[in-house]
Amino acid sequence: MLNVLILLALIGLVYVLVQYLARMVGYRFARGRSFRVLARRGKVPEELTEAADKVILDRARRRRAHKSHDPAYADLKTQPKPKLSTEQVQALKEARSAVREDYLDHMRPGFYHYVIIFMVASVAGLVLEMVWMFVSSGRTELRVGLVWGPFSPLYGFGACLLTMVLWNFRKAPMGQVFVLSALLGGGLEQTTGMLMENLFHAQSWTYLGLPDAITQWIAWRFIFAWGVIGLIWCRVVMPEVIYRIGEPTSRLQVILVALMTAFLIVDMLATVFCLYRKAQRDLGIPPANPVDEYVDARFSDQFIENRFQNLVVGQDLEPNK
Repeated sequence: MLNVLILLALIGLVYVLVQYLARMVGYRFARGRSFRVLARRGKVPEELTEAADKVILDRARRRRAHKSHDPAYADLKTQPKPKLSTEQVQALKEARSAVREDYLDHMRPGFYHYVIIFMVASVAGLVLEMVWMFVSSGRTELRVGLVWGPFSPLYGFGACLLTMVLWNFRKAPMGQVFVLSALLGGGLEQTTGMLMENLFHAQSWTYLGLPDAITQWIAWRFIFAWGVIGLIWCRVVMPEVIYRIGEPTSRLQVILVALMTAFLIVDMLATVFCLYRKAQRDLGIPPANPVDEYVDARFSDQFIENRFQNLVVGQDLEPNK
């Protein structure tokens, strides 16, 4: 899991870096959605807006002349392409940062944001874990956590938990964010591992055998990793992600999120009941009703084994060597 968490942090950093570079290029050549949104909201200084308008109009004139094969385009080609000055780019950068911070200061992530974050983090965590298994050991292992869909809910819950708790700590000292993130991550792993063991006698990971293992489900290296991940998430990734998601602006967005929520709830309940029946079958308890019979037929031991390839039910995982 440590390697996957590091990969998630790197992907988040790469995403933010790419967005930053894209904005800088857009600012430099006075085009792109970011500039238009800032100008429309009146967040750009008037003198900067006038200068940028001239650049945009000049570039638009070049494009029209080129498309219409205007002879004047030959003269335009010899002229340097207009662009904003370094001071103007810096002003745009500061204006956008002010808009984002003003937005974040006057809102709180809601159900709409958490559903999207959960799904994205669940899929991203699953993909990265599979990639890491293939790169590190050459194995193609499906490490999903639900009976339907490409989801690893531990990463989804982790991202939502970090967002929910760390939202009010965006500007807190780095030490506080690190310690709080480490405690949250360690608590999530310990709670998830204990629930799986006590309810279904199932295990997906174990840290036994590692020199820094604290319990079967938490170790010092992973607590440290959660602290680093939480710090990166809180200071770099989370504000940009929440700002990018924004608020729903159409009924279609609300309907899609509602449908995704309903699907996830049904998927989680079905997964819990399938594992519950698997544990009962291991104890020799026969089906008591038609629902149990349907689950036993549709979600058999073979299905569980093929679907949850890193899950062991009814036995303990071997300690790490």
